[in-house]
Amino acid sequence: MRTDSSRKVHLAVFNVPMLGHVIPTLAVVEELVARGYRVSYAVTAEFSDHVRAVGAEPVLYAVPAAGEAPEDMGQGVARAIEVNMTSLPQLEAAFADDRPDAVLYDVYAWAGPLLAARWGVPVVQLAPTHVPYDGLVEEFFGLEDIAQIPRLAELAQALEVFGLPGGVHALTLAPPRTIAFFPRSFQRRPETVRAGQAHWVGPAISPRAFQGTWTAPKNGRPVVYVSLGSQFHRRPDFYRACVQALAGTGFHVVMSVGADVAKQGLGELPDGFEVHASVPQLDVLKAASVFVTHGGMGSAMEALSLGVPLVVVPQMAEQRVNATLVENLGLGVHLPREQATAQTLRAAVQNVIRSTEIPDALARMGHDIDAAGGARAAADVVEKLLTDR
Repeated sequence: MRTDSSRKVHLAVFNVPMLGHVIPTLAVVEELVARGYRVSYAVTAEFSDHVRAVGAEPVLYAVPAAGEAPEDMGQGVARAIEVNMTSLPQLEAAFADDRPDAVLYDVYAWAGPLLAARWGVPVVQLAPTHVPYDGLVEEFFGLEDIAQIPRLAELAQALEVFGLPGGVHALTLAPPRTIAFFPRSFQRRPETVRAGQAHWVGPAISPRAFQGTWTAPKNGRPVVYVSLGSQFHRRPDFYRACVQALAGTGFHVVMSVGADVAKQGLGELPDGFEVHASVPQLDVLKAASVFVTHGGMGSAMEALSLGVPLVVVPQMAEQRVNATLVENLGLGVHLPREQATAQTLRAAVQNVIRSTEIPDALARMGHDIDAAGGARAAADVVEKLLTDR
């Protein structure tokens, strides 16, 4: 469904204020803008530059500062419910005189489908994590029923107020259509995903000049990149173990440790180490020989799209699922956090680099990622939604 000069079709994207949820959507937004759509993007002020950089208009809401995300995913969902309930009246007012023609929403940005129900417009979910599968509630949350999550009753009440049928189980576990930012081959139990629900488009990646640049050193050393992502980076003991593990090994080590640890420092660093609060991840991954990572879906997909093997040290349940997939698919090593010592980290990195089997697995995954279509495939799904409407 192409637009004409008289009126651009208006799409609204709703997201939560989490880097790992915003970043995967940006290339899709950029593609939709390039196709002639007007895109509004509901998020907090810290991401306004990200949104403007891809041609969308930020629609800002404010929520109280939350600090580091909880490792318990049920507590994380409870926090997401608070974000949605706080942002909902703000966003309803912001869009009152500028209602969109369709809504795209993150898996935790339920203000999107709530408002879409009131407006009578179609929705598509944007998933930076696994599409609901049999066993997800137990594996992610350690619960028998998602209704056991704190504050879910508050979300259920909002569904009734806004006229969204199906209840919280349908909203959270059976969205009608989902764009998933990874290939089907990396989906946990894909055979149990409801037929027709998911469009696995793979990672949607575009240049991110707003993150700055990084240039690989000219010392000829293989690069090891270490990062625990944007949420679980307050782990100075882990980073010190990485320093001890990789010192004197001949690697050039780039570590992204978050603002707090970077400010405190990790003590005197051996030759060949650089430590930053954050780095332009794509630049570093393009030079990396191995990635020591928490195993967040976005980070894993960016590495795998560039053929970089993984040493996954997960910090939460979702990342443990990803780590198991990485190991089962032969894409790297799963090193449980409680086993991550200097000795085991060194062995894991060396084993991954020396492996003769991992390169073939990376090539297979790279083929799957390329075939999935990325941002263009995601935009095609959105256009079909509009055409079907």
